[in-house]
Amino acid sequence: MQFTHAGGAFGIIPAMKKPLMSLAAAAALPLLAQTGSEIETNLTVVVTATPITHEESVEKDGAEVVTIGREQLAALNAQDLQTALRQVPGVTISRYSPVGSYGGGQGGSVYVRGVGTGRPGGEVRMYVDGAPRESGVWSHPLMDSVPVDFAESVAVHKNPQPGRYPGTFAAVDVETRRRKTQGEEAEVDVAYGRFNTLLGSVSAGAKEGAVDAYAGMAYKYSEGAREHGSAEMKNAFGRVGTDLSETERLSFIYQRTDSWVEDPGEKHGVRPTYDRFDLATDLYTVRFDTDRDNIKGHSLVYFEHGAIEWKKDHLTDGNLNSPAGYADTTWLNWGNRNWYDWNVWKEFWFTGALDITDEGGHTANNRLSDNKRVFGYAGRFVTVAPYLGARYDFALNEDWTLTPSVGARYYFHDLYDDEWAPSAAVTLDYQEQVEFFVNGSRGVHYPGIYTRAVANDFAKGTLDAEVMDYVSGGTKFKIDEQTDVLLSLFHSEVSDRIDKTATSYINSGNLRATGVELSAHWRPTDDLGFFGGGTWTNPETHPVSRLPRWTFTAGGTWQICDWLKWTLDGQYVGSMNAYSVRAEADKADLRKLDDAFVFNTRLAVPLENLLPLVKGGEWYVSVENFTNQHYEYYPGYPMAGAMIWTGVKLKF
Repeated sequence: MQFTHAGGAFGIIPAMKKPLMSLAAAAALPLLAQTGSEIETNLTVVVTATPITHEESVEKDGAEVVTIGREQLAALNAQDLQTALRQVPGVTISRYSPVGSYGGGQGGSVYVRGVGTGRPGGEVRMYVDGAPRESGVWSHPLMDSVPVDFAESVAVHKNPQPGRYPGTFAAVDVETRRRKTQGEEAEVDVAYGRFNTLLGSVSAGAKEGAVDAYAGMAYKYSEGAREHGSAEMKNAFGRVGTDLSETERLSFIYQRTDSWVEDPGEKHGVRPTYDRFDLATDLYTVRFDTDRDNIKGHSLVYFEHGAIEWKKDHLTDGNLNSPAGYADTTWLNWGNRNWYDWNVWKEFWFTGALDITDEGGHTANNRLSDNKRVFGYAGRFVTVAPYLGARYDFALNEDWTLTPSVGARYYFHDLYDDEWAPSAAVTLDYQEQVEFFVNGSRGVHYPGIYTRAVANDFAKGTLDAEVMDYVSGGTKFKIDEQTDVLLSLFHSEVSDRIDKTATSYINSGNLRATGVELSAHWRPTDDLGFFGGGTWTNPETHPVSRLPRWTFTAGGTWQICDWLKWTLDGQYVGSMNAYSVRAEADKADLRKLDDAFVFNTRLAVPLENLLPLVKGGEWYVSVENFTNQHYEYYPGYPMAGAMIWTGVKLKF
């Protein structure tokens, strides 16, 4: 059996580039027709460079967003999306290897306030520059298809936002790099760590007049902490953009991922012989952005092709009597996403959005002994989801502004019942120093193609979309220029939650959870900064996977002198339940994971004043879990212990 990578199997995509550019240009024409002397330079650059910590914000529609910037990703020595998000309050992760996430289950995932715990998954959707990344067959994200090597920022949207992110309960959106000012830049990053782990990337960007370009390649390899635990990841990225005016721009973005990850099996179980997950994806995006005083938004068209070869010791997971084999999966997803915020009159804003998604593919299980197909399925589904919303900024006086907002998205689905997702929020702002907010919203998540294939309830017409009703409220306030605090209370109720049984997927029941979250930042000097945060969540229904009652994170950065920077962070994750096998058979398979307190540290020596031609960079030593604590994100898969890295980053 030869594994066909996505690039080779999808040669028609390059021929689609011209039509894609034409579609994006057509979407831009109504706005370009308005160009004139009133245009101002409104395309702003948001810099998120607070050392090793994150920035929190509450939008006018009550959306709670945490953003991790490029400098913070470097300070975290983030190899993947999970390590990039490990400090965000309310976010928990799963992983078991220094490099790579075994895509055939929960080998690597991100969970937001308990969301993302169900199977087949997908309640937390991943995006790159606004384009969703997920298998069109399994309809859940694959972590290795969302690398952070060339990320400018990563934003975590913690509550359902039917306006901006339909079809999901929470979202993680990766914004890739682009050169925003005239000139050139380049960066080289190489690191080596324990277990013969190698990380390397090179990238370069330029802007000349209205045209900008960026490109990069990355490579990761690790032998892993245990036998049959190796992994390799390759990633390529390219962007070409042009400023159509001072407030509009058009971009073409390409990203390729190519990886394989082995499964070492449970530590005290039988070591797998074949278990390995190969993944290759190609994502093509054409995106138009506008940022005028009276209208802001974007349109994009995306195409993603992916291919998986999943080698297994047993075709039926958890059944030691099933034969060895492999599953071949290919998919093609495409869609058109539009979101615009229009200042209709005075302080009244109207929001309109339209998302069209068409995704699907095929999968087949083949027996290794005779290469015979024992199961196969192919299918597609289409979702059309328009959204309308409005808000008004009431100036109560010179200091206080009250902003109510309301909106709703409707889902037209060709296979399942239509659904609707309303949202409403009220924010009260005092001179951008104190903000109170309350938000109510609904998230809708439709089952995927494979779920439909094996769900008995679908054949009976009783399988439904998962629906989350969510309420949150709180306050964000700046005590002074150095200190800010965010307090949030939240309650979620999931109905028609989909779980896997031994033979099918069913809407097994509901999930309710209530929690409180507190985070704070303190920057007493330009050289010293601290952060801390904690989340308490009470699941009102049991059993629940991946939902600890308590999580804490804290740390700080100290620029000791011109030639030495020290960062330190720690995370506490309380005890929780998790499934014991990759494809859980029933709720009885939940096992308890002990609580864990993990510390990480990093020392960096700046190099810009030590090497000729170098504009920036550093030599660094980083240690994850430097107290060598024993802990697990996945039952039977202990983490590697202390993980030591040394590396160099050069900027030109």
